[in-house]
Amino acid sequence: MTQDSVAIPAKEFYAKRTRHYLAERGLDEQVLAAVSIQPAGQSQDTMNRSIGGAVGSVAGGVAGGALGGGGQGTEMLPLIGSKVGRSVANGLNAGREVPVGRATWADGQLPKNGLLVLTSGRLLVFSKAAMGLFSAKPKTAAMDIPLGEVSGVSEPVEVRVAGMNTVQVAIGLRSGGALRIEFPMVAVKNGTALVAELVRRIAPTAG
Repeated sequence: MTQDSVAIPAKEFYAKRTRHYLAERGLDEQVLAAVSIQPAGQSQDTMNRSIGGAVGSVAGGVAGGALGGGGQGTEMLPLIGSKVGRSVANGLNAGREVPVGRATWADGQLPKNGLLVLTSGRLLVFSKAAMGLFSAKPKTAAMDIPLGEVSGVSEPVEVRVAGMNTVQVAIGLRSGGALRIEFPMVAVKNGTALVAELVRRIAPTAG
């Protein structure tokens, strides 16, 4: 582990790596906030896959009982359980609502375990894996959006999943796309604060 990686709190850990990213590109900007994000609806998707997996295990067990626990058919039990589980999960996902809308082709792809960084001049989205534990700087950003390219921000919407509160928000872009993000429960407070600061900073130019 490098010296930069030792005993740095998470916020400063990410802020330091973002400053390296900015400096390499000749950008003199202040890092204001760095918050964990995921694609909107991911918490619900994860829960639905867990439900599907549980149902699939039961289905495999029932099929095994019907086969008497032996014979050639038993090798098909994992496939049966997996197929049933996927079907249940897909059905649940198809029926769920994502308040800020589902991602479209114009939106780009958000990392499943990401970091949203607000600087004085831009929004950056990093994969946490790209931030690195053993390197003092990220190699690349998944998205690098000057604040002038942000057209607006939706009202944050609280979504409760399995007893946990998450918050979803859509950040509109002048390109026609949007960042449809979700702050997981541990990031709700800091995420809503980041959104409020973003709205304040784009207010003179949004629209």
